[in-house]
Amino acid sequence: LTSKDFNDIEKVLKAECNSDNLEFVLSVLHARIRFLESILHLSYKIPLKKWQVRGQEKVVVAETKQNIQERFKKEMGLLVDKPKQGYGNSNDGNTARRFFNDPEKSAAITGVSVEIIKRFKVILKAIASGHTIDTEKFRTYALDTAKLFIEKYPWYPMSPTVHKILIHGPDVISSALIPIGQLSEEAQEANNKVFRRYRESFSRKMSREKTNEDVLRRLLISSDPYISSLEETPIVKKTIDKEVLDLILPPNIGWYSEKESSDGSSDSD
Repeated sequence: LTSKDFNDIEKVLKAECNSDNLEFVLSVLHARIRFLESILHLSYKIPLKKWQVRGQEKVVVAETKQNIQERFKKEMGLLVDKPKQGYGNSNDGNTARRFFNDPEKSAAITGVSVEIIKRFKVILKAIASGHTIDTEKFRTYALDTAKLFIEKYPWYPMSPTVHKILIHGPDVISSALIPIGQLSEEAQEANNKVFRRYRESFSRKMSREKTNEDVLRRLLISSDPYISSLEETPIVKKTIDKEVLDLILPPNIGWYSEKESSDGSSDSD
């Protein structure tokens, strides 16, 4: 299927999926950025209600984009869809996180349905939670979200990432050996600044081989379980929304009475 077919739910659900592709899992961290960009690109075309624009229509899209960018900067202090010198643009994980943390404000600026933004937020938080997800509840919630998106914006096909998570997300999640959130690239991305610091300050610069050798040795040292345990890490308490909790399976905890017999069995046995 192509993106033109993504809004045809009946066709999508009947199409056969190659189960071998499920092993590539979901890009949890970048999914948040792709969802943000999908909403932004949709918002630019809302005045025209057309997916493909031509001629003078491009001027309307450009003006709408500029107005939305200025409002985000003024009202939320966010730079969205701005090119960065040398690489990429300003749409990063922190920008996407702040965007979805305030659905009402984001909806007011973009003109996109607040209900859709809230549902996207719940889905993204569920897959990034690191907890085991109830795939059947997730499937129902994601499919209802896809139908709502198509109902409100039938003229705008959902992006490949949005389609992948809403339609195929439950199958990918159930095929993962551990909770999907524990496969996030967040730790790898966070290590980029560590790698950069090691390369700049703790490596020989006589050749690339020596530089990489020193960096790898330093990474091996820092990854040692005992050495890494000496580092004090701040305890961050995170709250989980009720809607997200509804999509997560409760942990398998054994409950025991306060008084246990000497053989280890509880009084209630």
